[in-house]
Amino acid sequence: MNDKIKFCPVSSAQNVLMGKWKLPILWALHNKTMRFNQLQKLMTTISRGVLTQQLRELERDKLVNRKVYREVPPRVEYSLTEIGRSFIPVMIEIIKWGTEYIKKTEKCSMDVCILNGFPCEECYRSVTDVSCKTKDIH
Repeated sequence: MNDKIKFCPVSSAQNVLMGKWKLPILWALHNKTMRFNQLQKLMTTISRGVLTQQLRELERDKLVNRKVYREVPPRVEYSLTEIGRSFIPVMIEIIKWGTEYIKKTEKCSMDVCILNGFPCEECYRSVTDVSCKTKDIH
């Protein structure tokens, strides 16, 4: 019997990305460094505690870098690590798949994204031709 612990790549990815807000956080940070309050303003329905927890987990899993500036008041900035940046092409493929799914099923929840100000204008533009049942898209 092999005493080595075996890891499943699918389970590993799932464990790292598990959490309602992790993908939106990664997407928000994909092209710029942001402070905590900037992230919270983008995702208006997330509580401070949940955002803090999700950021800590992403930092622990080496997808997000947290930089603390020693100044008054203290300033903390979040950015993607190299590992985090390597996930962005996967996110783009997820966006493409999601867009096709919406087009084929006409199941659109873009109103949730719009109301929460998710930073994904590309998603919004790519599905505006889908007949969504929301007054915000037309």
